[in-house]
Amino acid sequence: MIFQLDYQRIRDFVEKNGVYTYRRRENTFVLPLPTRKPERAKFENGYAAIVGATMRVLDGESIEYEKNENSIDGILGEGKFDSDETMEVFKLFIENELEDIENSTITRVEHFKNIPFINHKDEKKGEIGYFNFFYDLFIRDYENEFNSLFSELKTEDLLSEIIRISGQADNKPLTKRKYKMLFPGLQQQFLNDVKTLSTNPAFLIQHFADIALHYTFIAMSQIVIQTNKLTSAQTDKLHRIVFLNMSETASKRRDFYNEGLRFLREEIRSFFAHEHTLNILGNNTFTQESNWFYKDYADYFQKQSPAAQEEFIKSIYYWINEEYKLYFPLTERIPYEDQDLQQAFKDLYDTLRRNVKEEINSRYSVAFETIATRFYRKSGGSLGNILALNMNQLISLIAVAVGPRGSQLELNKLWIELENRGVFFDKYSKEEVVKILDNLNYLDKKSDSGDAQYVKAIL
Repeated sequence: MIFQLDYQRIRDFVEKNGVYTYRRRENTFVLPLPTRKPERAKFENGYAAIVGATMRVLDGESIEYEKNENSIDGILGEGKFDSDETMEVFKLFIENELEDIENSTITRVEHFKNIPFINHKDEKKGEIGYFNFFYDLFIRDYENEFNSLFSELKTEDLLSEIIRISGQADNKPLTKRKYKMLFPGLQQQFLNDVKTLSTNPAFLIQHFADIALHYTFIAMSQIVIQTNKLTSAQTDKLHRIVFLNMSETASKRRDFYNEGLRFLREEIRSFFAHEHTLNILGNNTFTQESNWFYKDYADYFQKQSPAAQEEFIKSIYYWINEEYKLYFPLTERIPYEDQDLQQAFKDLYDTLRRNVKEEINSRYSVAFETIATRFYRKSGGSLGNILALNMNQLISLIAVAVGPRGSQLELNKLWIELENRGVFFDKYSKEEVVKILDNLNYLDKKSDSGDAQYVKAIL
């Protein structure tokens, strides 16, 4: 077997009318972030539109909500009313109910399906991108479990049946997987949390979109951080990202300043080049598998001979010095001097990064920051925007961390459970959380000294 980059496949991939293009998403999908401003998702309806698409696809329906305009008239025609006026009142009631649901005001799990994407062609592309990312990472591998769980929560009444029919669409097969979940522990944690939420359907309806959004954001952030580590990526643990509570006062001396949004901004700043680099590497002679990240190559070559890895590394430097340089003559040559895989990937990424247009980097990073500031923004004055949890987000995460009704969790273990969900607090934020829980009567003190404290079940 030959262990090299496939130079002809790369040429076919990057070249357009004789010009080098920084394409992506041929064999590796990384993040659902656009590089065109009009396609940037602004989440005007929060994250409920993504949850709505998820519910439709789980039921084998179209990703997009397709309203059946004739359904209401058909239903009214089958009904019995004592007067035309009564029928009109009932029709108006149904139309108002549908409008409320489409604006994310729902009271039943099955109503999620009637929440559409934003009615804007380009922004809708951005929301569909997030749906694909969320579904592939957190839903696809456990479709049966989620279908079973949500089926048990659905109700059967006249209003729900009318609403269901009003949005019913022809069954359409879901497109194949695009994204790969790098953090199986996070995926399993999400499934467990939704199961926990389902023990209180009213709470699930209120907070499911919050939980789905949170896991999406944490997965995106961790992908950025770990991909930047190249072959040293860790997929069995989450990197520390520090949040504040909205009720706190910010200070530059706090952990969030260097380990929160400021840190993520730096990590994402030149990240687009990784998307292109990974797709270059995917055009090779030894595997047809998709969605390989740097660590996947390292794991693969650990099972091959040293000569096989050396052959692959040499092909990377040949491509930089002989192929890429044809398009960018000023590219600095990098001789092969027994570099390991980590260094070869770094040299390839750094070479490609230098010629990415700044406007692409800017639009890409702004798209990432949009989801951060839309849902986690706290103004820190001169410190700028800060990652912070609002009360709804905090309570929903604590609720699933503690467990269903009748459960309790030792306070010291609460921080571990939150970290398993991607939320890290410094000691001052922990004190604030304790104060909030105490004020809400969710703390159970087992001794006067306060040595043993437990968080009560919120569900």
